[in-house]
Amino acid sequence: MNTKNNRLNRETDERIIRAVYRMMTEERRPLGRITVREICEQAQVHRSTFYAHYQDVYDLVEKVEKSMSRQLTETFFRKLDEHASARDCFTEIFRFIREHREFYLYYLSESKNAGVLQLAWDLIRDRLGGAQVSPEDFGVQTEAEMTYHGLFFLMGLTAVVRQWLQGGCREKPEELYDLLRRQGAVQENMIGW
Repeated sequence: MNTKNNRLNRETDERIIRAVYRMMTEERRPLGRITVREICEQAQVHRSTFYAHYQDVYDLVEKVEKSMSRQLTETFFRKLDEHASARDCFTEIFRFIREHREFYLYYLSESKNAGVLQLAWDLIRDRLGGAQVSPEDFGVQTEAEMTYHGLFFLMGLTAVVRQWLQGGCREKPEELYDLLRRQGAVQENMIGW
């Protein structure tokens, strides 16, 4: 294995990613207004080098999304493997999001959907899928009902994270978890009139 070429490949990839990340977060450029030419200029690479790594700008961003999802998921599982509480696991996720707030602020405002959180949710669900968890463990009757609740949670979590980021992450990660924890009672009061 050619270690020198692998290292150079990683360094080139990192320069390309940093360039597009800078345009997205610092320049606040919509994804549709970022060109391969501009990325290559900022990363100081040839177009052929860019295309050796990515198909286009959208492919690059998709790979960055997957990388961020993987890192977010690894953060969650690291805590889970330590037998941490749900509070500690989610708090760690919120810390990770706050640490990468520019990416998440841009990404969640640009995509208007769960995006990277959806990818992380899918990875978490896949890993926990082998844990023999049944819908009844969550107080629901069927897989279909579980799917509805899962979607509600994911979309609600995405909206909460988006609002938190837009507000400058004023609440501590622990406070954000406590807010989510109280959602069941709040929702019951909101729709149970």
